[in-house]
Order: sequence, then C-alpha cells, then structure tokens
Amino acid sequence: MELNPFFKSVSQFSTRFYSHWLRLLGVACLILVPTSPCVWAQTPQPFIYELVPIDGESGDVVYTAVIPVVGASTTQLYNRAHRFLAQTVQAGSLLPMAHPAKHHISQCGIITLPHQQADQSNPQNYRVTIELTVKAGKYRYRLSQFRAHPDSLGHGLPIRELYRCDKQTYSYTELTAQQLRAWDHSVKVYLSKLQEYMVGRQADEYYKPW
Repeated sequence: MELNPFFKSVSQFSTRFYSHWLRLLGVACLILVPTSPCVWAQTPQPFIYELVPIDGESGDVVYTAVIPVVGASTTQLYNRAHRFLAQTVQAGSLLPMAHPAKHHISQCGIITLPHQQADQSNPQNYRVTIELTVKAGKYRYRLSQFRAHPDSLGHGLPIRELYRCDKQTYSYTELTAQQLRAWDHSVKVYLSKLQEYMVGRQADEYYKPW
C-alpha cells in the first residue's frame, strides 16, 4: 500500500535528519575517545607491597634476601659484615641486644639514608634492626623495625602509621606513595653498598665468629 505523500515526505526527512546526526556523533566519538582516558581515567593507586616489601606476619617493612658470594669463607664474610656495620651504623647508637648465635650478627642502631626527591638529596636518620647471617659462599640480611630518628613520621614511616586496623588495609596518598618509592630506593642503595663490601677483595681482619 502506497504511503500518503505527507507521511512519505516526513519519513524521508526523518531518515536524512537522523542519518546526519548519527554521522556527526560518530565523528565526535572518533575525536573524543582517544583523549577521554587522559581526561576522565584515574591512575589506580598501587598496592603497598608494590612500593615497599611488607612482612606478612607483622605488616611492617622488612628487607631480606640471601646473597651468594663465590669463594668467600665464613670468617671472611663475618669480618666484612662487622666492618661494614662499624662504618655505616652511627657510633654510640647501638642498643643492647641478645648475644647472637654463631656466625650471626644482630644490631639495632641508627643509619643515614639519602632520600632522592625533586632532584635533591635529603639525608634522614633511621633506627633499624640489622641482622646478618654468614656461611661459606653466601650471607643473609634482614633489615626491619625502621623508625625515623628523631621519632617522627618523616618520609611516611614508620609504616604502621599508615595501617588502618578498622579496615585491615593501608591508607596513603599519592604524595606518601612518592615518598615511599624514594625511601625504598634509598634503602636499596644502602643494601647495594653492603653487597659491594661483602664481595670486595679487601684484606680481612680476624674476628672470632663465636
């Protein structure tokens, strides 16, 4: 059945009208979609363990690893560890600790970490527990219980201050995340210096490791 001329003209106008606007909408999508993620999308906040190593039991920051040192004896590694700590832990800052086991060094003292932020290095002191266990050809380090010294929350630590017990999670801002990244880098610089010292060929003074 043939359409009424009036309805036929209205139908043709509607088809042309919507086709025109659909084409305009398509062009707008092509222009806006590539830039929309930059405008509306937000960078997801990283998990705390992506910023610093978190111990599963204590929820605190703990750096630990076993490092091989080919050809080094237990006594050599023990001597090197003692000398490295004597050079990096502030004199007079050591706290009394239980007598370590054989071939094991355990100290709680103050070390200085250089924080690299905004192209500047700001040294910050931290009291930290350092444990070093040595065996022929390898050593194990464990750094834990970091506390800013003087006692403060400088550079986002101690990490427990970021822990929300009510939600069992960590609450921190992007600024704190940046500070933790810088702090993590400074700790790794300290550990790399330890490794350089432990693999060094310097003459070893004798320490009786028990």
